[in-house]
Amino acid sequence: MIEPKMYFPEVTINKMNAPFTIKLAVTRNDDVIDHILNTTGELIAEDLDEIDDKFSPFKSDSLVSKFHRGDSERFFQDEMFQIVYNQCAIAKIATGERFDAFKDKMFDPTGILKGWAVETEFQKNLKPLLVDPAIVGVCFRTGEGMQLASKAGSHFDWNVGIKRPNNSHGIIADYRIQNGAIATAVMDDQEIQTDIHPENNFVKQMTVLSKGLTEAAVLAKASLKDNTVDVENWIDKSRLSGLLINENGKLSVFEQGQFDNVVQAQM
Repeated sequence: MIEPKMYFPEVTINKMNAPFTIKLAVTRNDDVIDHILNTTGELIAEDLDEIDDKFSPFKSDSLVSKFHRGDSERFFQDEMFQIVYNQCAIAKIATGERFDAFKDKMFDPTGILKGWAVETEFQKNLKPLLVDPAIVGVCFRTGEGMQLASKAGSHFDWNVGIKRPNNSHGIIADYRIQNGAIATAVMDDQEIQTDIHPENNFVKQMTVLSKGLTEAAVLAKASLKDNTVDVENWIDKSRLSGLLINENGKLSVFEQGQFDNVVQAQM
């Protein structure tokens, strides 16, 4: 059987000080697909504006700013605020407080917000597009990572390449994903100097696969807050899947908490 030719139209939305990219996998690329893509982009852009209006710490009338001023009555009446607040509480527990949106008696959901926004908008506005016969895959990504899905019963999957730290030597791994999310976090030089003790062997880069980007992005970023030995124990306990690179360039691949010693290598 001859596989149909695939097209991958995409559109990028600049919101919340970051690019969000919608990408489709389609068997035809015509005006109808363009209309679906652009209309979906407009709907998501409106929602991202609403999210930013409610959670931006730089807007004096945002719910986060009002929370800091003690206006408790209003934000607990807002369903979106309650959802994000609860997700932050869950993330704090799941990461052993490596991620803490409540640090210093404040509430700062910045570290979870983009991943949550991608996952939420994906489920609301992108995954339903798979009912169209011509659309076999949908992807929504930002700097936090990406959420992906393929049409049920199709043989299509997304190819996701993982780059080396600082993009120095190209791709280190390829994942083929039909449904789920993947996030990669990288420790930058400033974080190394301020957050890591010199005697610790730290995690330089962490990739996590999960069902949703909210979880994947938080877990990837949280791993950068600890030394490699503690992160590896956490991976085992939490049964995570993905890969990590430590400060010495050692690549470790793990699935459901189990490390694959065969593919571990020195970069």
